[in-house]
Amino acid sequence: MNEAEIKIMENISTYGCHVTSVFDPKQQDPNFTYTTGINRQESRPELIIVGLRSELSSLIANEYNRRIQEGEVLMEDGFYEGFLDGFEVCFKPVANRFKEEFMLSCNWLYEGTTYPALQLVYPTVDGIWPWEAKASDSFKLLQPSFQETSAW
Repeated sequence: MNEAEIKIMENISTYGCHVTSVFDPKQQDPNFTYTTGINRQESRPELIIVGLRSELSSLIANEYNRRIQEGEVLMEDGFYEGFLDGFEVCFKPVANRFKEEFMLSCNWLYEGTTYPALQLVYPTVDGIWPWEAKASDSFKLLQPSFQETSAW
C-alpha cells in the first residue's frame, strides 16, 4: 500500500470511514466529497455529496457516518433532517459509471464498483429540489444527478 492508502485504512479503523474532498482548481466542475469504508464497517452505503463547499460536505459526511454507526437506517428516496441546517435532504442511488469516475478510493478499497453508494441531494435555499421544473439550470449543473437515469 502507498501512503495515501495507509491513511485511508487508518481512518477507516479509527473513525469508521475516510472522507475525501475533491475540487477543480479551474472551478469549472463542482466540488464533491465522498466516504470510503462505511460499507466495509457497517454494511451500509457509501455517500457522495456534490456541489457544496468541502468543509460543509465533510461535516455532512461525518454526520452520515455517525448516524449509521448509531444504527440509523437511511433509505434511498427518504427525506431527512439534521444534515443541512434548516433543510431536509434526500438520498438517491449512485450508478456504477459515476462511482467509477468519482469514487476512486472506494473503487480501490472494494476492488471495483459493486459497493452500494448514495448521493445526498439538497434543495436550494428557497426549498427547490433539482428535479422540480422551477430549478435553475445552474443549480442542476452544481448538483448533477448521479443516478442511472437522471432524475433532473
